[in-house]
Amino acid sequence: MYLLVLFILGLCIGSFSNVVICRLPVAILNPGMAKTFNLKVPRSHCPGCLHVLGALELIPLLSWLGQRGRCCYCKQTISVIYPLVELLNGVLYLAIAFFVSEPLTAIPLCLFCSALLILTFIDYRYMLLPDAITLPLLWLGLLWNSSGYGVIDATQAIGGATLGYLSLWSIYWCYRLLRKSEGMGYGDFKLSAALGGWLGLESIQFILFAGSVLGVLIWWCRRRFSSDNTIPFGPALCGAALLYLGYLILVGGLSTEPRAELNLPLGNFWPLIRF
Repeated sequence: MYLLVLFILGLCIGSFSNVVICRLPVAILNPGMAKTFNLKVPRSHCPGCLHVLGALELIPLLSWLGQRGRCCYCKQTISVIYPLVELLNGVLYLAIAFFVSEPLTAIPLCLFCSALLILTFIDYRYMLLPDAITLPLLWLGLLWNSSGYGVIDATQAIGGATLGYLSLWSIYWCYRLLRKSEGMGYGDFKLSAALGGWLGLESIQFILFAGSVLGVLIWWCRRRFSSDNTIPFGPALCGAALLYLGYLILVGGLSTEPRAELNLPLGNFWPLIRF
């Protein structure tokens, strides 16, 4: 029952995540529309014929499958991104619930994953990491890890947030001084700080390394399908953070050991990613 509840919760929050992904960046980039286009208004509708969706058309995943990916009225195709976000969110919640039995640890981790999923899709499409998400994510991570139910202690969380911010901040200024241009945005610093606040000091080295590799893959994929040479680093950082979280759960013993006794075997892990 615990697994089923969290999976359904994941689908529902995934549905809300779609609203955030579609509306928040538009409201930020177009301040004049903020009163008429935000997370509350207008009601969910078909982008083609503007038909307002009813309750049966808003059931996560099932509505899209039942309508075969099309609007019931105008038959316009509904993007596969909507059910994909819902499904990914549900699967992440299910995976965390399967390995982490303590709800006060599992539920915050689930919400953390939802935030990463939202940031990934927003940054990939708009090259934007909203402060409205990254800053609360940072502070919530620090508070949660200070509560006794987090995956690390408060000292590790503060150290991780500090190192996460300063690492990318230093790279930014080195690149700017050498190339006389900006290589990344300040949103990347804040996201890196938030990831360190949730996952700790020892996570930053892996996140930056794996994030760089994923960033190259994202650049290669974007070059294959468009002439855009820009690399949104947010999705790469989020992907690396999810990989590290998976490592904490599967190898670090997060699912079986209390936080205070958690001793990550990073000495056996780092040789796997060194040249």
